[in-house]
Amino acid sequence: MGPVFLASLLAMNISAQGQGGQGRGQMTEEDIRERSERTAETLGLNEEQQKKILVIDMDFYNKMQIERQKMRNAGGPPPDREEMRSKMMKMRDDRNLQYEEVLTADQYKKFIERQEQRQNEMRQLQQSNPEGGGEKKAERGRGRG
Repeated sequence: MGPVFLASLLAMNISAQGQGGQGRGQMTEEDIRERSERTAETLGLNEEQQKKILVIDMDFYNKMQIERQKMRNAGGPPPDREEMRSKMMKMRDDRNLQYEEVLTADQYKKFIERQEQRQNEMRQLQQSNPEGGGEKKAERGRGRG
């Protein structure tokens, strides 16, 4: 099964899950493709790397959406934030290992640096806006960066 076919299957699944709501955490296939294109541009990926990264990203965001949906459908008390955070971090780490297999050492280093920069920016936004809403969140944009 080729990477393009696998990406298409994952995209259909993401698209079907994303129907009817573009709320927080809901990335569309288009969002994921744009994000992968920005990654490819920033890191200087060749065409083969670009295809592999797109497949990795589609799989990653599909898994993230499934976890979020499970959380929403669970009912009862809200899930333990730390447990959810731990799951998401593990998924991110798994994705990063896949990236490391595709990227050169320099590309991977740059990717990790960008990821850490985005995390720091997110922390600053959260600290400046502890309620989690309002203008700062709107400025950030959904699924960008």
